[in-house]
Formats: sequence, structure tokens, C-alpha cells
Amino acid sequence: MSILLNNNGYDNQTWYQALTTAFPDKAVHIYDQIVNLDETAHEIEYAVVWNHPNGDLQRYPNLKGILLLGAGTEHIDADDNIPHVPIVRLIDPEVIKDMGLYVLYWVMDQHRLYDTYRVQQQQAKWHRHNICQPSAFNVTVLGLGAVGKAVANGLSMNGFSVTGWDAYPQQLNNIACFHSTDQLATAVEQADVLVNCLPLNASTQHFINSDLIEQLPVGAMLINISRGDIIDDDALLSALDNNQLSRAVLDTFSIEPLPSASRYWQHPKVTVTPHMSGATYARSAVRLIADNIRRIENGEQPFPLHQPPTP
Repeated sequence: MSILLNNNGYDNQTWYQALTTAFPDKAVHIYDQIVNLDETAHEIEYAVVWNHPNGDLQRYPNLKGILLLGAGTEHIDADDNIPHVPIVRLIDPEVIKDMGLYVLYWVMDQHRLYDTYRVQQQQAKWHRHNICQPSAFNVTVLGLGAVGKAVANGLSMNGFSVTGWDAYPQQLNNIACFHSTDQLATAVEQADVLVNCLPLNASTQHFINSDLIEQLPVGAMLINISRGDIIDDDALLSALDNNQLSRAVLDTFSIEPLPSASRYWQHPKVTVTPHMSGATYARSAVRLIADNIRRIENGEQPFPLHQPPTP
């Protein structure tokens, strides 16, 4: 057995070291370093990949499983030539915890007016502002998958008023959950902060657009920890310019790295972070990948399985 590794656009070497430690008797081939791919293709039984070239996975006749190096599936869903083998998402509790803390930080920053105090410090201005109790500060989380649920629960445990919305019915303790487009307006109409945790697919492309933004209270804040293509950039910038939204914290973008010409870099109401809200760590995630490879080897079902969308 050998493993194909391609963490396209990110660090391969750390993953290579982690995988060779987990499987000392197996060869690990970094995709763009393979000298003779046609010869090596027959050896490969597992593909550990992210944003892998479309169509390439058909080249490995003995492939038993595809293990994604992230929770998102948009890259694999865009490939019309995926072999009929298990596709396993990477849901690392350490990453989910980081993403929850990222959102909690920015929600607290907005609620407690910390950004206002940073500006006041530059002005040598001593002035205290009144704020509401966290229980009166409303946060709506869009998308209640593994990440969205953890984000919503973390905010709720810290005393914030949390509402959740998903395309399908969900249940969370002490959190009002809405679903379907019919209930979307109700879910967002009181949101002081809107947090995007939606997956990217055909139904969520530009889901956060001018129509949705106009349903938010004037002065609401947007936090995006999912995918950039879920946001209509023109609509968001317009809403920031006309004060419909007070602020946006953006961790992901349609084009990454974010081009230097993007207005987001210099916009006074935008905070840009470089897709780091929940970076995948080989040190923790390799155990999940190794466990799933062993499950497949033992004839067991790996998890969490991804079901590609039906054409």
C-alpha cells in the first residue's frame, strides 16, 4: 500500500512527516514530486488530498479511499470523474475549537466595543460606553453543520442570545433553530452579528447578498469563517459603505491569497485574516486520517463520509 499526498497550496512536508510516522511501513508520495506517475499509480491505495486536479484520481486503479485534508468539499464536488470509493471529510475537533474561539473573540469585540476603545486610545480619549447584557446581544449562525453547531453552542455557553439557521431542520439545546428559505428572514431579523458557517455549493453561492443583508438590522456585523464565494462582495462592500452594516470580519475569500488590489484590505470597516480561523494541524488531524485508513483496511466504514451531490 502507498499513499498519495497533495495538500495543494499548503504545506505538504509537515503532512508527509506525520503520515510516514503513522505508517512507517508504507510509502507516501507527494503528488508534485512523483517522477513517474504512471508507474507509481498502481501502488497507490489512498489519496490524502486537498484541491486535487480534476480527473487525476481516476488514474489510480487500486484506490480504496479519498481522505480530504479539510472539512470543505467544494473541490471534490467540482470533479466529475471521482472514483467510486469512500470520500472522507476531515472534521478535527481541535480545528473546530479554534474556529469557535475565533468567532467568540470577534463577537465579544463587537459587543464590548473594544474597537471603539482602541480608537479612543489613539485619541487619548477617556470615555466609557454603556452596553447591553450578553443575553440581549443577538447572534445568528448560518449553517448548523459540525462547525456551525460548535460555534453556536460556544456563544450560547458564554451568555449570548443565539439563533441558528440551516437548510434542514436542526436541534440545539437553548438555541432557537430555523430552517428553509421560508424561515430565513425570521432567523436574521434581530441579528446584531451574522456568522457564516454555510458549506459552499450551488445553493449557497452568493447566499449572503443584498437581499439577505437588507433583512439584517441596520448596523449589524458579519463574520465569515466559511467560504468567500458565499458572499456577494459587491453587495457587502455597498452595505458597509452605506452603513447598513457596521463591520465585517472576513477570514476567507473568493480568491486566495486575497489580491492586493482588493478593497477589503484598506476598507476601514473590514478586518482581514488570512484563512486562519481554523487552520488544519497535521499533529492532530493525522490521527483521524490514519484511523480511517485502518477502518477501510479492516472492512469497516470510515467517518464522516461525504456523499457527492447528485448531478
